[in-house]
Amino acid sequence: MADTQLNGAWRDRRVLITGHTGFVGSWLALMLRRLGVEVDGIAHNADPVTRTRSRWLAEHGVKDHVGDIRDYDTVHRVMGGAPYDCVFHLAAQPLVRAGLEDPRTTLTTNIGGSINVLEAARSTGPGVLVHVTSDKCYRNFGWPWPYRETDEIGGGDPYSVSKAAAELVFEGYAALFDQQGTGGRQGSRDRQGTLAASVRFGNVIGGGDHAAHRLVPDTMAALAAGAPIELRNASAVRPWQHVLDVTAGLLRLAEALAAGRVPAGRVFNFAPPGDGATVHELVGALRTHWARSAAPAAGLDAPAVLAKSDPGFAEEAVLRLDGRRAAAELGWEHHFDLHGAAAAIVEWHRTVDRGMGADLATRAQIDRFLTRVPDLADPAGGNRS
Repeated sequence: MADTQLNGAWRDRRVLITGHTGFVGSWLALMLRRLGVEVDGIAHNADPVTRTRSRWLAEHGVKDHVGDIRDYDTVHRVMGGAPYDCVFHLAAQPLVRAGLEDPRTTLTTNIGGSINVLEAARSTGPGVLVHVTSDKCYRNFGWPWPYRETDEIGGGDPYSVSKAAAELVFEGYAALFDQQGTGGRQGSRDRQGTLAASVRFGNVIGGGDHAAHRLVPDTMAALAAGAPIELRNASAVRPWQHVLDVTAGLLRLAEALAAGRVPAGRVFNFAPPGDGATVHELVGALRTHWARSAAPAAGLDAPAVLAKSDPGFAEEAVLRLDGRRAAAELGWEHHFDLHGAAAAIVEWHRTVDRGMGADLATRAQIDRFLTRVPDLADPAGGNRS
């Protein structure tokens, strides 16, 4: 069993991230490297974007294992050997639309992937495991108040069902981990079981998200092209939060688990304070900061915002998430409001457009963020990677 004393001392720890070449995973991997962590990742890398991230993450010292989390033998092989201090399970099929077009892949990836990672953890014994799903795991009744961790899970589409089922899978394995720590399968009460928690993300936004048919990437592409921004549902409400706040929350959770400040088996909503914001408000903030960042001689107004004549598929009008448990129990706070997040996204894209690599643009924002949240940094000091 790995030493779980992560709190305040990330430097030189061993961490595995599934889905490390995804949007959130790549930010988390670079942040951990900046904190002096030995980072391994496992990902399918099935498209040009993730393969590009894989290359630059390797240049920053992240060890890449190419594999499909639907293959248990691959997952177990990567997690075998000396136990990891912490595993962050982020690998998933992340899009509602893709779930409608290819439900089987969505279900086998999001449910089967969780089963494989959790089963491998049961036999390899990482110190801490953070399992990530989505706010779409809640059965959406269309009510205006935020969903809490105690509300009913379920779904009306394959993606939502996959996330709800993954939460049930986590619940079962969390009980097994607890039994291991109290003399269950291993038969020894001296053995501490893996300390696990599950996180239900609200909508994560930031620079470097290139997923198709997602609001921020589509908006940034339209702004860069000077084209109209087409919105499926401008009045839809979502709990938007910047990726740096989310990655900081993941580290806080892992530290709290390791230090025994939160009980194993706990579930947390990761959401910003307040009631969220509409699609139109987020796009308005991105347009404002894009216009402000333009060269004075350009004289360009931000493109118009249009409603799509054919939205393509139905979406929930309101989805609010109650993040008070994470704020209270983890001491986690958001450093970006909606306009701060929009400004950071625009800055990232402008920086890359001027020729800086995506990795360096990401790292620059991470470094600046760590100066704002100094207790995340390694107190021992020294050179970062």
